[in-house]
Amino acid sequence: MKTIPTLFVAFSHTLTPSQIEGFKTQFASDEEATIVTLAEVAPELQAQMSQIPATASLVEIQELAKAIVAEAVKCGATHFFCTGEPTLTMWANIYASSEFEYFNYLLQEWVVYGDVYHPMVCIQSTTERKTVEVTNPDGTVTKTQIFSHVQWRKMF
Repeated sequence: MKTIPTLFVAFSHTLTPSQIEGFKTQFASDEEATIVTLAEVAPELQAQMSQIPATASLVEIQELAKAIVAEAVKCGATHFFCTGEPTLTMWANIYASSEFEYFNYLLQEWVVYGDVYHPMVCIQSTTERKTVEVTNPDGTVTKTQIFSHVQWRKMF
């Protein structure tokens, strides 16, 4: 049975068409690919992820990271993209990858393709940034940042 590349997105924005095409090109050889978002499968976790209190403890953030990764695993994700609050992002990507011994145990229970243990590939979107400055008639300057997707980069 062929595994369809599935990207799980834990991100507060919608992926751009170039990010979606880039994922298909880089990881699905332009074949079929699936994209699942945290907002679709667990909107309550997406809401928590988007509003992490400044007073949240490390343990609280780690528990949220585990819950997010558990949703990705349940969806059969092969690839994982999480960005946002730095501590959450770090722990979620560690838990989703093969780099963390504890989560390897959970992944062995949840993500199995045939008889093969298969952790998710953690990836990040890379962008080019352009700054455009326009001098207004009143002498003030309007500065606009334009971000363009370049490629997906493996984290580990």
